[in-house]
Amino acid sequence: MTCSGAYATAAQYEALLCAGIDLTDAGEVATVNLFQGIAASDIHAALSAIGACNCTLEAWALVYLQKLNIIDAAVIQNCPCGNHIPDDRKQVLLEWLDKQYELIRTSKIALCAGDTGSEYPAFGVAEYSFTTWNQSQIIINEQMKLP
Repeated sequence: MTCSGAYATAAQYEALLCAGIDLTDAGEVATVNLFQGIAASDIHAALSAIGACNCTLEAWALVYLQKLNIIDAAVIQNCPCGNHIPDDRKQVLLEWLDKQYELIRTSKIALCAGDTGSEYPAFGVAEYSFTTWNQSQIIINEQMKLP
């Protein structure tokens, strides 16, 4: 995956939001797809911040990014096609999006396959050396941990 292009289509936009756009009207579809591409830049920025532009996404992550893309496009869209979202609802959606992007940027949501989030439990202890023999054992232990 790269940080370019939209994650969702006009048909997915319509399916999620029941926005009332005419999917047979090429102009309306092009407008929605344009907003999808613009809205995807927020996702690209969040992924880029954690170096996740070229990772393999978890199976659920693509659907999550499609949802973010659709909702972000709905917030910034201001065209006559489809249903109009009131400003107070747009504000709520914008706050939700900001929180989701923050979770991505802080790695609290791990989108890449094999990654664990920043809140994944981890444990380690520092080894102390009081003798020369312990010092040697610590060095051996560290070398054995290397791949």
